Amino acid sequence: MYKLENYSNKEITHLLRSIAAVHQLKGKNRFRTIAYENAADAVEHLSREIKDVWEEGKIYQVPGIGEIIGSSLNELFKQGRSKHFDSILAQVPTPVFELMKVRSIGPKRAYKLVTILGLDHSDNIFTDLKKAGEEGKIAEIENFGKKSEQEIIAAINLYRQRSAKADRMPIPYAKRIADEVINYLKNHPQVMRVDALGSLRRWEATIGDVDLAVQVKREKLNGKSYKNIIDYFIKYPKKIKVENAGENKASIIVSPNIRIDLRIQEEAGYGSMLQYFTGSKAHNIKLREHALAEGFSLNEYGLKKIRSPSTSLRTSPKSPPQRKGGDPRNNSQIMEFSNEHRLYEFVDLQYIPPEIREGTNEIELAQKNQIPKLVEVADIKGDLHVHSSYNLQPSHDLGENTYEEMLKKAKELKYQYLGFAEHNPKTSGLNEKEIIEIMKKRYLEIEKIRDAEIKVKCFIGLEADILPDGSLALPEKAIDYVDYLVVSVHSAFNLNVKAMTERVLKALEYPKVKALGHPTGRLLGKREGFELDWERIFNFCARKNIALEINSWPQRLDLPDTLAREGLRHEVKYIINTDAHATQEMEGMRYGVSVARRGWCGRSDIINTLNYSAFKKWLNNKS
Repeated sequence: MYKLENYSNKEITHLLRSIAAVHQLKGKNRFRTIAYENAADAVEHLSREIKDVWEEGKIYQVPGIGEIIGSSLNELFKQGRSKHFDSILAQVPTPVFELMKVRSIGPKRAYKLVTILGLDHSDNIFTDLKKAGEEGKIAEIENFGKKSEQEIIAAINLYRQRSAKADRMPIPYAKRIADEVINYLKNHPQVMRVDALGSLRRWEATIGDVDLAVQVKREKLNGKSYKNIIDYFIKYPKKIKVENAGENKASIIVSPNIRIDLRIQEEAGYGSMLQYFTGSKAHNIKLREHALAEGFSLNEYGLKKIRSPSTSLRTSPKSPPQRKGGDPRNNSQIMEFSNEHRLYEFVDLQYIPPEIREGTNEIELAQKNQIPKLVEVADIKGDLHVHSSYNLQPSHDLGENTYEEMLKKAKELKYQYLGFAEHNPKTSGLNEKEIIEIMKKRYLEIEKIRDAEIKVKCFIGLEADILPDGSLALPEKAIDYVDYLVVSVHSAFNLNVKAMTERVLKALEYPKVKALGHPTGRLLGKREGFELDWERIFNFCARKNIALEINSWPQRLDLPDTLAREGLRHEVKYIINTDAHATQEMEGMRYGVSVARRGWCGRSDIINTLNYSAFKKWLNNKS
């Protein structure tokens, strides 16, 4: 039977998928299978814990959770078990559900392996299955063979490697948790300011622990220590454990086993601490080396002069004064900085934004004043990859909201334009004539809205599947009924680099293709991205005026930042889209912008920073 340790989203998602698997294996009503799969997807993509949502009495507001699933979850959270769930899961051996955690082993394969090989023990399932494979027993099973056997062994090894690593959170999830604690801390009368530190402040795609900094004013302390703030922090209502509590720092654990570290610093030295605990290890090493060349050592409290600088160091009035009086944590020679800008300026460096403090060549460029002005959320003028609820019998999932609702949301976001890019109509069950008619009908529907709306202009797009041979899952005549195409790989991810590159390049040759959607196909924590010959892709897109998408969906954040920066050398243009399937998801643009910033992209590198007229010209290949 299932074991839940902390009722995390990860555990509940697996539980719901296990129940869906039972319905599938037993050949019952397929709508029940779909219902549980949809509920599992909804929980997996939540930016907060499902148990917290339940505690607030809002579980039925989660898409995909209806009366039956909701009441069973209610029983589970209250009593630790659900009779309904138990009765369903009892129909299939428990090891099947454990095997489903391995990518590439679906319910049917798992069931076959468990029952034929007699794998009865969940605790040893991976060891037992691997042993069976090494003995050649998997290859003997009908429809498996030697190749499948080798793939299963490799998948088990990969699963074990990943299981040994600490789970990292998608950044929206980590940011929500951090924001809740930050808002709590701001209610304390002695707290002036709270900031995220480390990978969260650098907006990395995934986050481990949450690190926070608190700024206080000495006069607000009234001669007291930081004890009041520490005591307040460790009483955080959602904490499940206090890890430690010292004079100026503390750590707590919140559900589901997430560590939050807090550091406190007074206003005068806050910038020093903020800088010290934001940069990656590589960045901080390079900055310390630079400071040493200037005759200073750098720590979390500021700069300390250790000798005369080897180069001329600024001693203008802008330089911060030496701290008066002693301090048990440092000494009177420490020069504190109230903000980071002054610290970087003092050592003759241009200010380096947190997102690019990764230890590449930012220090060298800052010495030459060559750090670019990075793109900002306010620069974005539109979103060209959103999915509405218009039913064109799509190959993949529909959105939740109408065209009108999404345009209203675009207006709230102060966009000038919005592009609808539902998935192409499915190719199974529909002939070419029917697909063309569906596309024509959709075109006329949006044209009515386009004639009526004034504030936010709209474009008619489509996200078209790139098939394994490089053709699009769309008749060419249907392309007449769109303004542009976003083409994406949604299947056959295991092609080699050459084959995948040829596949993508062929698709990019189609008329009206203006963007390559989520270019690596990665799903963070679930699927590695496929490899392409990026030099060929970059050069082709730059030459053909095709943008590479930076997809803001939290599980994608694709194109990754490192590739985004590499593409800039080839003069590639990017388009930042949310891939939203609901209006609230349109607010996720900032996550794509964070990837672009980490990729050193400025406003001019992002196509959808253009105003409506300029963007329309680009779309029509007139720019």
